[in-house]
Amino acid sequence: MAQGKASSSFPQVICRLIAIGIFAVLLGFLIYVTVSIHYWETKGPFKNWTQVVDLEGDGDLDVVISHTRWEDVDLSWAGIGRWINQGDGGFELTREAEPDTFGGFAAGVGDVDQDGDADVFVQVFGIHLLANQGGLQGGEPGRYISLGGINAPNTYSKGYRDMGGTIVMGDLTGDGWIDAFVAGCCYGMNPTKAGTDYPHAPSVSWVWINDGRVGNLQTGHILPMDSLDGRPIREAAMGDVDGDGDLDVFVAVGKPTMGTTDSLDDLILLNDGTGMLTAYDQQLGNTDSTSVALGDVNGDGRLDALVGTSAGAMLWINQGNGMGSGGPTFVPAEQSFEAVQTVVDKLQSGFSAAADQMLGLYLPYGSIRTKGVFLADLDGDGDLDALLARVWGAEMWWNDGLGEYHRSDVRFEFREDTGVAVADFDGDGDQDIFTGRNEYDHQVWWNDGQGVFVADNG
Repeated sequence: MAQGKASSSFPQVICRLIAIGIFAVLLGFLIYVTVSIHYWETKGPFKNWTQVVDLEGDGDLDVVISHTRWEDVDLSWAGIGRWINQGDGGFELTREAEPDTFGGFAAGVGDVDQDGDADVFVQVFGIHLLANQGGLQGGEPGRYISLGGINAPNTYSKGYRDMGGTIVMGDLTGDGWIDAFVAGCCYGMNPTKAGTDYPHAPSVSWVWINDGRVGNLQTGHILPMDSLDGRPIREAAMGDVDGDGDLDVFVAVGKPTMGTTDSLDDLILLNDGTGMLTAYDQQLGNTDSTSVALGDVNGDGRLDALVGTSAGAMLWINQGNGMGSGGPTFVPAEQSFEAVQTVVDKLQSGFSAAADQMLGLYLPYGSIRTKGVFLADLDGDGDLDALLARVWGAEMWWNDGLGEYHRSDVRFEFREDTGVAVADFDGDGDQDIFTGRNEYDHQVWWNDGQGVFVADNG
């Protein structure tokens, strides 16, 4: 009888396996449909560029976030949000209704007209200067009037061009007027999609030199940077990296948002004192970079560079001018910013890769890609610590004072569609952390001055 029972149970096992298989297929289909619907309006990749400035002249720091989301090589969505510090720990998101004001792809902030308040330099399908009506103008602080378009390079009109990018403001000429470096992102030399009726032109980067005010008109001129055409610059940072007294630019270069073009080396652009930036001939590595922060991490008086990459982060140590080269020498630090990945993280990463290859879905689950990097004294010991905002989480790394970093236990929730800013938002002398999405939600982590952070939704 025992043999008969074993024989009769075999078809039951087969039936159960078939049932399990059907259930798995149905469950997979349900997950596919759910994920597809969810990412219909939230799929990426995303790019977020944040700047901290007092927009209203009330003594506390506000945050400007430029959001860009790509759905396809032909389609991207963008907006510029101003998170206004209410002075009591709360932030309020403010946008203008007019599309020619804060509806652009990128923004740079600085006192362009020298009247004592922060103006906004906006990239739409051209450039607009939004003049803050506070300061010497005597109007309402934080209220902006567009001074019209500022001519961009002629190459802007050649073919379809993705306009997501980074605008970094600073006095490049030493004349006291705030200038702008406009970094193009994210198309390489040949990102054309098959079947389209127009070319996808490569990214273009350029410099706007502020010539000052003539009556009520803000004037300026352009310095083209043809050598950067086709370099998809993910982010840029200004600082005097060669110690000659003027502002240079470090650019983080990655792969195009869409397409298969290989990433190119990051670049150091040296300033000749007139705002003319020339690429310095040093190989900085093909790391598919996403972000960059400059700061003196080892206390030697020179600006080093922390670069976010698709695999985490990389630290470049500035050795100063060497061998009579006239430029700085950057050496990669023996520093690993390796991400901690659980088994679940690795499974999610594999699932995301499969969804991308088989279904064309952008699902960055389990990714260790770094979206933003920051250098700031987060524990009050006088050196620059590091904050790495990865796709699905942000990590704190402590500096030992000599430029060696160690992962802390401090973690923050973070999403790819989120902009991060680090500054003293409550005026108590330490560095807090702000995150804001392209919607009406944000998060603040208040610092107790020793690197202990308390979450507050405001």
